Amino acid sequence: MKTSITVLASFFLVVFVSFAQVESLVAVTTANNTENNVELRDMELPAFAGGQEAMATFIQKEIAYPELAIRQVAEGVVLVNFRITKEGKIIKPYVSQGVHPALDKEALRIVSEMPHWTPALQNGVPREVAYQLPIRFELND
Repeated sequence: MKTSITVLASFFLVVFVSFAQVESLVAVTTANNTENNVELRDMELPAFAGGQEAMATFIQKEIAYPELAIRQVAEGVVLVNFRITKEGKIIKPYVSQGVHPALDKEALRIVSEMPHWTPALQNGVPREVAYQLPIRFELND
């Protein structure tokens, strides 16, 4: 019973905080008695050329399961973080959650060989942004 109440209270807290954050994304400015709504987060996310399907195809085509990881039956999801520049170039890739040293190295190699992305746009202006990409390594029997 205590757990149910705690979970329910946590849920409502998250919902209320979310609504508060959504409202804080719009700023109202007044100048000469006129009101202008300014969207602070009018942002288009970066995109892999061709979309998510094309990215999945690229990863599947490029992935080379390391022999050591196969012998040690290592599998899982490697999280690779990187930045996408205003020009769409991937920079500063690093593993934020690794599985096995050989799989981590392979995930970094794949991300480093990706073509340029379509950069993020904020109010129509290209912006450098951080991105996290999960790469799944799974052995098939």
